[in-house]
Amino acid sequence: MKIIAQNNPQSIDLACKFLRSGKAISFATDTVYGIGVDACNEKAVELLYLLKKRDPKKPIAIFVKDIATAKDIFDFDETAEKISKKFLPGSLTLVLKQKSQTKIKIAKNLNLDAENFLGFRIVDCDFVKKLIAAFDGVLAVTSANPSGLEPASKATEVEKYFVNSDLDLIIDGGNLTPKNISTVVKVAGKKIEILRHGAILESLITNI
Repeated sequence: MKIIAQNNPQSIDLACKFLRSGKAISFATDTVYGIGVDACNEKAVELLYLLKKRDPKKPIAIFVKDIATAKDIFDFDETAEKISKKFLPGSLTLVLKQKSQTKIKIAKNLNLDAENFLGFRIVDCDFVKKLIAAFDGVLAVTSANPSGLEPASKATEVEKYFVNSDLDLIIDGGNLTPKNISTVVKVAGKKIEILRHGAILESLITNI
């Protein structure tokens, strides 16, 4: 396991090198520390589930760099447009139906549900934005903690959780102020369903 400071000029290049090799990395987001892999690499996604000790029946959201990328992957209707314009970038995971034909081939083992829905985020974090832009792809990201434990808010906690594991790189972004996790919202037509309560209040979303 290698640890590098976020402000190290080599941090993004090194992170991209690991990601392109199918490895897992950890980094600070706008909420907590996350673990990410290439979302189009099925072996990397399998590694992410093993590291997290996550039920393989539970989906993992993807991080995209912008709305244009999201629209290449997902079907956007009027409701999804309104929600995304108001709350993204931000602490929102928007669950939409994936397009049947898309240039970006998301790994099938991210466990899209029977109707092909999956969540995505556009985080409000400059480093993550730069990382995704440099990687020029899509990341599958989950909070940096084994399932059932508290998410890590500092690099030392990530290291402690995943010592002697296949997590290859931690990018130390300092200690994060405890924040609510992202609100998870599923949009199907005009139906808005809150799947997980978080930083953005339900009333702000459902009354849009």
